[in-house]
Amino acid sequence: MNYIDVSNFPKEKIYILLNRNFRRNLIEKSMQKLNCKNYFELALWINKTSKTKFNGGDIKYWIKGRKLDKRTNKVHQKFMPLWLVFKLAKLNMEQMRNLNKEVISYRAWGKGLVINNPTLPIKVTPELDSIVIHLFGDGAAGNFTPSYTQKNKDSFDNFIKKLENCFGKFQKSIYFTQGKYQIKFPKAITDIISHYYSIKSYKSRDSSIPKSILNRKNKKHKLACIISFILDEGQIRDTILLYNANKDILSQIRQLVIDCNYRCSEIKFNKKAKSYSFSISNKNIKKFYQDIKKLSKEFPTCNLSFKEKDLAFIIKRRDKKNPKNSKITDQVILNVLKKGRFTSKEISRLTKYAHCTITHHLAKLYEKKMIKRTKTQNKSCLWELY
Repeated sequence: MNYIDVSNFPKEKIYILLNRNFRRNLIEKSMQKLNCKNYFELALWINKTSKTKFNGGDIKYWIKGRKLDKRTNKVHQKFMPLWLVFKLAKLNMEQMRNLNKEVISYRAWGKGLVINNPTLPIKVTPELDSIVIHLFGDGAAGNFTPSYTQKNKDSFDNFIKKLENCFGKFQKSIYFTQGKYQIKFPKAITDIISHYYSIKSYKSRDSSIPKSILNRKNKKHKLACIISFILDEGQIRDTILLYNANKDILSQIRQLVIDCNYRCSEIKFNKKAKSYSFSISNKNIKKFYQDIKKLSKEFPTCNLSFKEKDLAFIIKRRDKKNPKNSKITDQVILNVLKKGRFTSKEISRLTKYAHCTITHHLAKLYEKKMIKRTKTQNKSCLWELY
């Protein structure tokens, strides 16, 4: 298993708070080696190679690890620039790998949210790779506080748990607006991910799956990425359909599917939706489902969440042979609608007929004015008897 040490962090973007004794010794030993009489002289030495200029007061607060804001009367943690920690550690011939156990917390430059109980070193697990795919899907990242948005609460909580499993406890802001859950989390996380995976952009039309993920030899990592993509950019009805406006990233996901030995269709362009799509063959559906179950036993967050029932339904439906008589199918649908109003998906589940079969028959029954429909706010239709 690979690891991301503090020494692998983007040193120009991360600020850290070290254990008190370690940070004090690091600064005091540096002053001795440089023959600095006071903090001011050490600051002058630092400023020779620093774009940001520091003074003796900054060094004093780094040792204390905190600073009182006299305007608000609040005490704030005082983080050291990571590049400076590296510089002082090298001066003292300190082993860089030892830094992992000395870090109390870290954040991105500025006043960003903090990882306040970090897991170090960071393990490069299927969960971590899957976070990258989530960020390409329903995430947003760049030179701002990153976020992730999801309609389903279970899937939303799963994403947060993935972050915590990989990075530790961190500050976050959670919102619920317009029927969606959103979390804002530390920019330090996406700075580290961007640096480690060499990601240039998270924008939907510019993003590209990192080569390190595409070249993984371990199938678990690739499967975890496929699952994440299905949750954010997929649809499970009669088949598993994966779609995206970015043909390149969809082609890369398709390659992951092929690498995992699942058959799939060619990529097609939908003019109406202005996006590309492909589907995973139902001939491999049972094997795919079994592999997901196996992976989620080892990594519980790597599951299909609320879409698992849809996948299980396809498997059960394939084992059932429905009558091909059109009149029988119509009557089955009408019998369901006698009980109330339902969406086409709900009717499919209740009758155990394929969704495409249900939509076809609903259209015919609607033309005959045997049923009526009402559009809902989420653009689906509720069907009922006249």
